[in-house]
Amino acid sequence: MAQLILARLELYFVPHPRDTKDIFTEFIDAGFKAIVVRARADLLGEEWLGREIDRRFMNDLLKLGKVDLCGELGEYHTFVTDGPLFKRRVRILQSDKVMKDGYWSLDISKWVID
Repeated sequence: MAQLILARLELYFVPHPRDTKDIFTEFIDAGFKAIVVRARADLLGEEWLGREIDRRFMNDLLKLGKVDLCGELGEYHTFVTDGPLFKRRVRILQSDKVMKDGYWSLDISKWVID
């Protein structure tokens, strides 16, 4: 039965109704802090790992021209370390950059909650 249902599914890509640049700047302006913890190696090098998500980051992505600002196509993933919903922030003390299966990852081994 499950196979029959899956065979009848049609997948559609529905673009987000808002400009990702607006979403990105709202996130920053709201006071959230995040860093890149995973990046597709064919699009972004290991130097992108650990970078703070800020306007400079946004401008660097715009220069590349091949990456969705919000990483909606899996180009990168983030870890939110602080923001208006947090009582305390997460501070990363130790990490390593690791390549696996075509992705760079930030392997966080030591952190504190401030």
